[in-house]
Amino acid sequence: MQAANYLEPGKIECRNDATPPEPAAGEVLIAVHACGICGSDLHMYRNDSFRHLLVTKTAEGYEVPGHEFAGVITKLGAGVEGYKVGDRVVGIPSGGGGMGQFVRIPVNAFQLVKVPDGVSFQEAATTEPLADSMQMVRKAEIKPSENVLIFGAGIIGLGVIQVIRAQKISAARIIVVDIQDARLRKAQELGATHTINPLNGAIFDQVAAICGHNTHYAGEDASIDVVIDCAGYIAHLKRPAPLQEALRLVVPNSGRIICFGAYEGTVTLDLEYLISKQPTIMGSMGYAPSELGGALELMRSGKVDRKTLMSHQFWLEKIQDAFEAQTKPDAVKVMINIPQEGLATV
Repeated sequence: MQAANYLEPGKIECRNDATPPEPAAGEVLIAVHACGICGSDLHMYRNDSFRHLLVTKTAEGYEVPGHEFAGVITKLGAGVEGYKVGDRVVGIPSGGGGMGQFVRIPVNAFQLVKVPDGVSFQEAATTEPLADSMQMVRKAEIKPSENVLIFGAGIIGLGVIQVIRAQKISAARIIVVDIQDARLRKAQELGATHTINPLNGAIFDQVAAICGHNTHYAGEDASIDVVIDCAGYIAHLKRPAPLQEALRLVVPNSGRIICFGAYEGTVTLDLEYLISKQPTIMGSMGYAPSELGGALELMRSGKVDRKTLMSHQFWLEKIQDAFEAQTKPDAVKVMINIPQEGLATV
């Protein structure tokens, strides 16, 4: 089969001689039609971060990334019930594999879900990141008239905006922080009320100019009730971790900080505001099983438009070009299309 093979930072190739996997008992084999490049894949591509978690090895030892994909079931392992050959599905592997023509996936509610009619393979390949966004919004428990700040305008952060708007949550302000102006423009298109580029000045000062600057017994804040960190720590940017900024931005006592973005290394934090403000800090990894179906229903119903997030598309044979495109300032989501001879593509 054709499959991507990650070699080292900045280098990934397409192989045409990989051995297809076979489904074990309780698994299905999926012919992949579309796979997105995730932010975590990009962390790996930059500096090898999380490599052991993001690839699946073929019999030849090729390291195949890809965990945001959709395709068609072509084979059932022993004992599989509830699915049949020909079903259109989203699969979420424990590692990678989605940037190959075939991948095997266990049958369970966290890793396999059927794609409803009317949702394309490319849209369905964004199910997992949208479900991640749904979980963060659920955990944040945004109340009417609260100010929300989102770090990162990639597909996860943009998905948070889409979920807030689709669920008709009446936040007072939705502020998005990113260093790429193209992504900030997309955030505004999707419903952000304000955007901030840290290259234009200190984040706290820019937020305080929008929401207000408060001083009190706990120090200071910028009237932010909820921070959702979809960016994490990107080492080469040499900027403070979003969590550090969040601790200063949030209001005391009721402030909530949701941490999702990956960290490329260890960081040093000043935690004085953790003590004085007593915010709630929650990690968020993944989603509840119901949120996979919920994400697909948002797409099917037209309440969210995932096509607008797809800035680039490449065939698998151009995998190196695809990853390079994802590193550029104008990229939001780069989608990789997988050739499947004799299988219909939607």
